[in-house]
Amino acid sequence: MIHKSLLLVFVFAHFTRIYCDIVENSFTHLSPKNENDLLTIQHRLQLLLPEAKKSLVAIEAGDGAGSGVIISEDGLVLTAAHVIGKTGKKMHVRLPNGKRVPAVSLGGSEISDAGMLKITRKGKWPFAPIASMDKSKVSDWCFAIGHPGGYDKNRGVVVRLGRVIGKTDETLQSDSRLLGGDSGGPLFNFDGEIIAIHSRISEKSDQNFHVPIECFHTNWEFYRTGEILTFNKLVGMGFLGVGCEKTDAGLNVLNVINGSAADRIGLIKNDLLLSVDGEKLDSVEELTILISKKQPDESILLEFQRDGNTLSEKVTLGARPTQENK
Repeated sequence: MIHKSLLLVFVFAHFTRIYCDIVENSFTHLSPKNENDLLTIQHRLQLLLPEAKKSLVAIEAGDGAGSGVIISEDGLVLTAAHVIGKTGKKMHVRLPNGKRVPAVSLGGSEISDAGMLKITRKGKWPFAPIASMDKSKVSDWCFAIGHPGGYDKNRGVVVRLGRVIGKTDETLQSDSRLLGGDSGGPLFNFDGEIIAIHSRISEKSDQNFHVPIECFHTNWEFYRTGEILTFNKLVGMGFLGVGCEKTDAGLNVLNVINGSAADRIGLIKNDLLLSVDGEKLDSVEELTILISKKQPDESILLEFQRDGNTLSEKVTLGARPTQENK
Protein backbone atom coordinates (compact mmCIF):
# COMPACT_ATOMS: atom_id res chain seq x y z
CA MET A 1 0.00 0.00 0.00
CA ILE A 2 2.87 2.33 0.85
CA HIS A 3 4.57 1.56 -2.47
CA LYS A 4 1.34 2.35 -4.37
CA SER A 5 0.98 5.65 -2.53
CA LEU A 6 4.56 6.60 -3.32
CA LEU A 7 3.99 5.69 -6.97
CA LEU A 8 0.87 7.86 -7.11
CA VAL A 9 2.76 10.78 -5.53
CA PHE A 10 5.57 10.37 -8.05
CA VAL A 11 3.18 10.22 -11.02
CA PHE A 12 1.24 13.26 -9.77
CA ALA A 13 4.44 15.25 -9.20
CA HIS A 14 5.75 14.26 -12.63
CA PHE A 15 2.48 15.26 -14.30
CA THR A 16 2.41 18.57 -12.40
CA ARG A 17 5.94 19.37 -13.51
CA ILE A 18 5.10 18.62 -17.16
CA TYR A 19 1.94 20.74 -16.95
CA CYS A 20 3.83 23.64 -15.34
CA ASP A 21 6.49 23.40 -18.06
CA ILE A 22 3.77 23.60 -20.73
CA VAL A 23 2.19 26.64 -19.03
CA GLU A 24 5.57 28.32 -18.54
CA ASN A 25 6.51 27.76 -22.17
CA SER A 26 3.17 29.13 -23.34
CA PHE A 27 3.68 32.30 -21.31
CA THR A 28 7.28 32.88 -22.42
CA HIS A 29 6.94 32.34 -26.16
CA LEU A 30 7.44 35.54 -28.13
CA SER A 31 4.16 34.60 -29.80
CA PRO A 32 1.78 31.65 -29.36
CA LYS A 33 3.08 28.64 -31.29
CA ASN A 34 -0.16 26.74 -31.64
CA GLU A 35 -3.77 26.40 -30.53
CA ASN A 36 -2.74 24.85 -27.22
CA ASP A 37 -0.69 27.93 -26.38
CA LEU A 38 -3.69 30.15 -27.06
CA LEU A 39 -5.95 27.98 -24.94
CA THR A 40 -3.43 27.95 -22.08
CA ILE A 41 -3.17 31.76 -22.15
CA GLN A 42 -6.95 32.08 -22.32
CA HIS A 43 -7.42 29.69 -19.40
CA ARG A 44 -4.87 31.55 -17.28
CA LEU A 45 -6.56 34.90 -17.94
CA GLN A 46 -9.98 33.43 -17.10
CA LEU A 47 -8.53 32.08 -13.86
CA LEU A 48 -6.98 35.40 -12.76
CA LEU A 49 -9.60 37.89 -13.92
CA PRO A 50 -12.36 37.32 -11.31
CA GLU A 51 -9.99 38.14 -8.42
CA ALA A 52 -8.29 41.02 -10.25
CA LYS A 53 -11.62 42.73 -10.97
CA LYS A 54 -12.59 42.83 -7.29
CA SER A 55 -9.87 45.38 -6.52
CA LEU A 56 -10.55 47.72 -9.48
CA VAL A 57 -12.24 51.04 -8.74
CA ALA A 58 -13.48 53.99 -10.75
CA ILE A 59 -12.22 57.29 -9.31
CA GLU A 60 -14.69 60.16 -9.48
CA ALA A 61 -14.10 63.83 -8.82
CA GLY A 62 -15.88 66.99 -9.86
CA ASP A 63 -13.35 67.71 -12.60
CA GLY A 64 -12.96 64.27 -14.13
CA ALA A 65 -12.73 60.54 -13.70
CA GLY A 66 -10.21 57.74 -13.92
CA SER A 67 -9.41 54.32 -12.53
CA GLY A 68 -7.48 52.92 -9.59
CA VAL A 69 -6.74 49.68 -7.76
CA ILE A 70 -7.03 48.83 -4.05
CA ILE A 71 -3.83 47.28 -2.70
CA SER A 72 -4.55 46.96 1.04
CA GLU A 73 -7.43 45.77 3.22
CA ASP A 74 -7.73 49.23 4.80
CA GLY A 75 -8.35 50.89 1.43
CA LEU A 76 -5.06 52.26 0.06
CA VAL A 77 -5.45 52.86 -3.67
CA LEU A 78 -2.79 53.20 -6.36
CA THR A 79 -3.59 55.44 -9.32
CA ALA A 80 -2.00 58.06 -11.59
CA ALA A 81 -0.92 61.48 -10.30
CA HIS A 82 -2.81 63.27 -13.07
CA VAL A 83 -6.03 61.52 -11.98
CA ILE A 84 -5.92 62.88 -8.42
CA GLY A 85 -4.33 66.23 -9.30
CA LYS A 86 -3.33 67.39 -5.83
CA THR A 87 -2.95 66.22 -2.25
CA GLY A 88 -5.89 66.37 0.19
CA LYS A 89 -8.57 66.40 -2.50
CA LYS A 90 -11.92 64.84 -1.55
CA MET A 91 -12.95 62.23 -4.08
CA HIS A 92 -15.10 59.13 -4.44
CA VAL A 93 -14.26 55.65 -5.63
CA ARG A 94 -16.84 53.34 -7.13
CA LEU A 95 -16.52 49.62 -6.46
CA PRO A 96 -17.32 46.92 -9.06
CA ASN A 97 -20.82 46.47 -7.57
CA GLY A 98 -21.54 50.17 -8.09
CA LYS A 99 -21.20 51.15 -4.44
CA ARG A 100 -19.70 54.65 -4.06
CA VAL A 101 -17.42 55.41 -1.09
CA PRO A 102 -15.49 58.55 -0.06
CA ALA A 103 -11.73 58.88 -0.44
CA VAL A 104 -8.99 61.50 -0.16
CA SER A 105 -5.96 61.95 -2.40
CA LEU A 106 -2.51 61.44 -0.87
CA GLY A 107 0.83 62.07 -2.58
CA GLY A 108 2.60 61.19 -5.79
CA SER A 109 4.86 62.58 -8.46
CA GLU A 110 4.40 64.12 -11.88
CA ILE A 111 7.82 62.74 -12.83
CA SER A 112 6.55 59.17 -12.99
CA ASP A 113 2.80 60.02 -12.81
CA ALA A 114 2.41 57.80 -9.74
CA GLY A 115 -0.30 58.67 -7.24
CA MET A 116 -2.10 57.34 -4.16
CA LEU A 117 -5.41 57.91 -2.44
CA LYS A 118 -7.15 56.42 0.58
CA ILE A 119 -10.70 55.25 1.10
CA THR A 120 -11.82 57.13 4.21
CA ARG A 121 -14.75 54.91 5.16
CA LYS A 122 -13.79 52.09 7.53
CA GLY A 123 -14.07 48.59 6.19
CA LYS A 124 -12.24 45.57 4.88
CA TRP A 125 -11.78 46.20 1.20
CA PRO A 126 -10.92 43.66 -1.52
CA PHE A 127 -7.36 44.21 -2.70
CA ALA A 128 -4.79 42.91 -5.17
CA PRO A 129 -1.13 42.02 -4.50
CA ILE A 130 1.68 44.06 -6.00
CA ALA A 131 4.67 42.49 -7.74
CA SER A 132 8.14 42.63 -6.22
CA MET A 133 10.88 44.91 -7.50
CA ASP A 134 12.19 44.11 -11.00
CA LYS A 135 9.86 41.15 -11.49
CA SER A 136 8.36 42.33 -14.78
CA LYS A 137 10.46 41.96 -17.91
CA VAL A 138 10.09 42.86 -21.57
CA SER A 139 8.05 40.16 -23.42
CA ASP A 140 6.06 39.17 -20.28
CA TRP A 141 2.36 38.52 -20.80
CA CYS A 142 0.10 41.00 -19.02
CA PHE A 143 -3.46 42.24 -18.95
CA ALA A 144 -4.92 45.69 -18.38
CA ILE A 145 -8.25 46.44 -16.73
CA GLY A 146 -9.99 49.75 -16.20
CA HIS A 147 -13.10 51.85 -16.63
CA PRO A 148 -12.67 53.57 -20.02
CA GLY A 149 -15.26 56.31 -20.36
CA GLY A 150 -16.12 55.96 -16.65
CA TYR A 151 -17.98 53.36 -14.62
CA ASP A 152 -20.65 51.46 -16.56
CA LYS A 153 -22.45 48.77 -14.58
CA ASN A 154 -24.05 47.21 -17.65
CA ARG A 155 -20.75 46.99 -19.55
CA GLY A 156 -18.61 46.02 -16.59
CA VAL A 157 -14.82 45.95 -16.47
CA VAL A 158 -12.91 46.17 -19.75
CA VAL A 159 -9.93 43.80 -20.04
CA ARG A 160 -7.16 43.80 -22.66
CA LEU A 161 -4.48 41.16 -23.09
CA GLY A 162 -0.95 42.12 -24.13
CA ARG A 163 2.80 41.98 -23.58
CA VAL A 164 5.36 44.20 -21.90
CA ILE A 165 7.27 45.74 -24.81
CA GLY A 166 9.48 48.30 -23.06
CA LYS A 167 10.62 49.32 -19.59
CA THR A 168 12.69 52.15 -18.10
CA ASP A 169 13.03 53.67 -14.60
CA GLU A 170 9.76 55.60 -14.70
CA THR A 171 7.88 54.03 -17.63
CA LEU A 172 6.62 50.62 -18.65
CA GLN A 173 5.24 50.21 -22.16
CA SER A 174 2.78 47.54 -23.25
CA ASP A 175 0.57 46.70 -26.21
CA SER A 176 -2.46 46.33 -23.92
CA ARG A 177 -4.63 49.00 -25.54
CA LEU A 178 -5.61 51.86 -23.21
CA LEU A 179 -8.52 54.26 -23.62
CA GLY A 180 -9.66 57.47 -21.95
CA GLY A 181 -10.75 56.71 -18.38
CA ASP A 182 -8.28 53.83 -17.98
CA SER A 183 -5.69 56.17 -16.43
CA GLY A 184 -4.77 55.01 -12.93
CA GLY A 185 -5.97 51.45 -13.50
CA PRO A 186 -3.79 48.36 -13.00
CA LEU A 187 -1.66 46.29 -15.35
CA PHE A 188 -1.39 42.70 -14.05
CA ASN A 189 1.13 39.96 -14.73
CA PHE A 190 0.17 36.32 -15.19
CA ASP A 191 0.74 35.67 -11.49
CA GLY A 192 -2.17 38.01 -10.70
CA GLU A 193 0.10 40.76 -9.37
CA ILE A 194 0.06 44.47 -10.22
CA ILE A 195 3.17 45.36 -12.25
CA ALA A 196 2.20 48.89 -13.29
CA ILE A 197 -0.43 51.65 -13.24
CA HIS A 198 -1.88 53.09 -16.46
CA SER A 199 -0.54 56.55 -17.24
CA ARG A 200 -0.35 57.95 -20.79
CA ILE A 201 -2.68 56.98 -23.59
CA SER A 202 -1.91 57.15 -27.30
CA GLU A 203 -3.89 56.62 -30.49
CA LYS A 204 -1.31 54.01 -31.52
CA SER A 205 -2.03 50.49 -30.30
CA ASP A 206 1.54 49.80 -29.13
CA GLN A 207 2.08 53.10 -27.31
CA ASN A 208 0.41 52.45 -23.97
CA PHE A 209 2.48 53.78 -21.09
CA HIS A 210 2.29 52.78 -17.44
CA VAL A 211 3.98 53.66 -14.13
CA PRO A 212 6.12 50.64 -13.13
CA ILE A 213 5.36 49.26 -9.68
CA GLU A 214 9.05 49.85 -8.88
CA CYS A 215 8.32 53.60 -8.65
CA PHE A 216 5.86 52.90 -5.84
CA HIS A 217 8.24 50.55 -4.04
CA THR A 218 11.10 53.07 -4.16
CA ASN A 219 9.09 56.14 -3.11
CA TRP A 220 6.35 54.53 -1.00
CA GLU A 221 6.56 56.77 2.06
CA PHE A 222 6.87 59.94 0.00
CA TYR A 223 3.78 59.07 -2.06
CA ARG A 224 1.82 58.02 1.02
CA THR A 225 2.67 60.90 3.36
CA GLY A 226 3.94 63.74 1.16
CA GLU A 227 2.36 66.12 -1.29
CA ILE A 228 2.31 65.51 -5.03
CA LEU A 229 5.62 66.60 -6.49
CA THR A 230 4.90 68.76 -9.54
CA PHE A 231 7.29 70.15 -12.10
CA ASN A 232 6.28 73.65 -10.99
CA LYS A 233 7.24 72.87 -7.38
CA LEU A 234 10.70 71.78 -8.52
CA VAL A 235 11.51 75.27 -9.79
CA GLY A 236 13.60 77.18 -7.27
CA MET A 237 14.25 74.13 -5.10
CA GLY A 238 17.60 72.42 -4.56
CA PHE A 239 19.44 71.42 -7.73
CA LEU A 240 22.38 69.05 -8.24
CA GLY A 241 22.76 69.36 -12.01
CA VAL A 242 23.30 65.86 -13.38
CA GLY A 243 21.60 63.64 -15.93
CA CYS A 244 21.56 59.96 -14.91
CA GLU A 245 20.29 56.54 -15.79
CA LYS A 246 19.64 53.60 -13.48
CA THR A 247 22.04 50.64 -13.55
CA ASP A 248 22.42 47.62 -11.26
CA ALA A 249 25.45 49.30 -9.67
CA GLY A 250 23.92 52.75 -9.09
CA LEU A 251 22.82 55.84 -11.01
CA ASN A 252 25.22 56.30 -13.89
CA VAL A 253 26.05 59.94 -14.62
CA LEU A 254 25.42 60.73 -18.30
CA ASN A 255 26.12 64.45 -18.22
CA VAL A 256 26.96 67.27 -15.81
CA ILE A 257 25.63 70.83 -16.24
CA ASN A 258 28.36 73.45 -16.39
CA GLY A 259 28.47 75.61 -13.26
CA SER A 260 26.08 73.36 -11.31
CA ALA A 261 26.68 71.94 -7.83
CA ALA A 262 27.69 68.63 -9.41
CA ASP A 263 30.19 70.43 -11.63
CA ARG A 264 31.67 72.33 -8.68
CA ILE A 265 32.55 69.14 -6.78
CA GLY A 266 34.00 67.56 -9.91
CA LEU A 267 31.43 64.90 -10.83
CA ILE A 268 32.14 63.48 -14.28
CA LYS A 269 30.48 61.23 -16.82
CA ASN A 270 30.24 57.55 -15.75
CA ASP A 271 30.51 58.29 -12.03
CA LEU A 272 28.00 56.12 -10.16
CA LEU A 273 25.79 57.91 -7.63
CA LEU A 274 25.12 55.60 -4.66
CA SER A 275 23.36 57.55 -1.89
CA VAL A 276 22.22 60.96 -0.63
CA ASP A 277 22.57 61.59 3.10
CA GLY A 278 22.93 57.85 3.62
CA GLU A 279 19.79 56.94 1.67
CA LYS A 280 20.52 54.46 -1.11
CA LEU A 281 19.50 55.62 -4.58
CA ASP A 282 17.26 53.17 -6.43
CA SER A 283 15.97 55.41 -9.21
CA VAL A 284 16.44 58.76 -10.93
CA GLU A 285 13.05 59.87 -9.61
CA GLU A 286 14.16 59.12 -6.05
CA LEU A 287 17.25 61.31 -6.55
CA THR A 288 15.02 64.13 -7.80
CA ILE A 289 12.66 63.75 -4.83
CA LEU A 290 15.48 63.78 -2.28
CA ILE A 291 17.10 66.86 -3.83
CA SER A 292 13.72 68.63 -4.13
CA LYS A 293 13.29 68.40 -0.34
CA LYS A 294 16.28 70.73 0.04
CA GLN A 295 16.51 74.46 -0.45
CA PRO A 296 19.22 76.14 -2.54
CA ASP A 297 22.43 76.58 -0.50
CA GLU A 298 21.55 73.61 1.71
CA SER A 299 24.09 70.79 1.76
CA ILE A 300 23.86 67.05 1.18
CA LEU A 301 26.36 64.23 1.64
CA LEU A 302 26.71 62.53 -1.73
CA GLU A 303 28.28 59.09 -1.98
CA PHE A 304 29.47 58.01 -5.42
CA GLN A 305 31.84 55.59 -7.08
CA ARG A 306 34.59 56.29 -9.59
CA ASP A 307 36.93 53.69 -11.07
CA GLY A 308 35.91 51.21 -8.38
CA ASN A 309 36.60 53.62 -5.51
CA THR A 310 33.79 54.83 -3.24
CA LEU A 311 33.96 58.55 -2.45
CA SER A 312 31.89 60.98 -0.35
CA GLU A 313 31.52 64.71 -0.91
CA LYS A 314 29.58 67.41 0.88
CA VAL A 315 27.64 69.26 -1.80
CA THR A 316 26.09 72.72 -1.49
CA LEU A 317 23.08 72.68 -3.79
CA GLY A 318 22.19 75.31 -6.32
CA ALA A 319 18.71 76.46 -7.37
CA ARG A 320 16.81 74.58 -10.04
CA PRO A 321 16.62 76.92 -13.05
CA THR A 322 13.36 78.05 -14.59
CA GLN A 323 12.64 77.19 -18.22
CA GLU A 324 13.65 80.73 -19.26
CA ASN A 325 17.04 80.42 -17.53
CA LYS A 326 17.96 77.07 -19.05
